[in-house]
Amino acid sequence: MTIETSPKVLIVSTKVDIATDHVVLKLRDLGASLYRINTEDLPLIASSSISFSNSHTSSWSWVSGSKGADLDDIRSVWFRRHRLPVMPPEVAAPDVEYCLRESEWFLKGAVYSRDALARPVEWMSHPANIQQAESKVYQLSVARSLGLAVPDTLISNDPERVKEFFKEKDGEVVAKPLRLGYFDYGDRQTGVFTNRVSADDLVEDAPLRMAPVIYQELLPKLFDIRVTVVGQQVFAAAIDSQGEPSAALDWRRTDNENLPHYAHDLPAPVQDACLSYMAALGLNFGALDFVLTPRNEYVFLEVNPNGQWVWIEEKLGFPISEAIATWLLDRSGD
Repeated sequence: MTIETSPKVLIVSTKVDIATDHVVLKLRDLGASLYRINTEDLPLIASSSISFSNSHTSSWSWVSGSKGADLDDIRSVWFRRHRLPVMPPEVAAPDVEYCLRESEWFLKGAVYSRDALARPVEWMSHPANIQQAESKVYQLSVARSLGLAVPDTLISNDPERVKEFFKEKDGEVVAKPLRLGYFDYGDRQTGVFTNRVSADDLVEDAPLRMAPVIYQELLPKLFDIRVTVVGQQVFAAAIDSQGEPSAALDWRRTDNENLPHYAHDLPAPVQDACLSYMAALGLNFGALDFVLTPRNEYVFLEVNPNGQWVWIEEKLGFPISEAIATWLLDRSGD
């Protein structure tokens, strides 16, 4: 068995996250001392123990297959993803729920406890800040408090308020999920993207009451702008979504792999606003989405505190993975 005795960089992710693979390769190229936890390994593949005594704060070990680590000397952490394992079918449902819940809380507690060491760790983004920043209500509130332009927005499950908003905007309204917008029907799965709202969608009150939804004014677009922030580095890409009908409302729903992307120079005030926004959220990484209107106005839509970037890196050559790796290495003390 290979035991990493004192890795300085800890990455918490999943086996299926390609973005994590890119960063790990960059860290190894840079000679970093690192250990990667794949969260779906616990409890079926990985064994982990944490102990406390009056002689030391804690001792945390992790063993997965032929690799293990003593994680007491971690200096920088990237909490990228958390994914639960698939438990054996012979395990009863109540037992599955118990085992998964306890494993998740153990892992998160062990990671959080790094803050209680004599030398606290540096976080790419603290998981608590990530969780808070995933709230689109909170995102928009902070954006407005900092003076960022946002679409006129209603988040509601009140049919009358929704209809009033639709009328105020002359029917130029889109709707999108408040959280994930993912449905698993067993034999099929589907995702919900941004969709235009029609008068027919508002005829029945009952569906409108079933869940709060984000309703926003339909903005004219020149480009969709994806801004990836790593520490104080800003990488901006313009996505030409308007020449592709399937991408016009939401560029993520297109199957066109050749959707044009361009490196984009953000005006200094917008770049500064992005950095101020990230600081307000307590994040050192984030993927921000804007609309660039025909009036050259940058309108903030949302931020994904653990968003994807590999496709932009591959299309435009932005060194985002290297920037993440360098940030983690610089703060690890190596």
